[in-house]
Amino acid sequence: MSEAARSYRLTQETRDGTLVVRAGGKFDRDAGLAVEDLLGPDATRYVINLSQVEYISSSGIAYLVKLASSRGLRLAAPAECVRHAFGLAGIERILTLHPDEASAERGDD
Repeated sequence: MSEAARSYRLTQETRDGTLVVRAGGKFDRDAGLAVEDLLGPDATRYVINLSQVEYISSSGIAYLVKLASSRGLRLAAPAECVRHAFGLAGIERILTLHPDEASAERGDD
């Protein structure tokens, strides 16, 4: 998929062994696959900042659940639309949503 055709944005930064991915735009299946590709062996912890997500699809939610359960991906600063979608899907009961990147990095509940 060409960069211009993508409906999502991802940036990444590694800090003290933690890979922090910042997502923006539409978080869908393609964004989930792209995040999965970023989770390499170089980091010991993974955090995704969802504060700039404008829309999340059911397949995007499914990818986040998969990556949280299989790779330990921690979810930080979810945008209101993400919180709303998680609430509708009942996801907030099974995943920990951290208020910011720092608490996600520490693993605070």
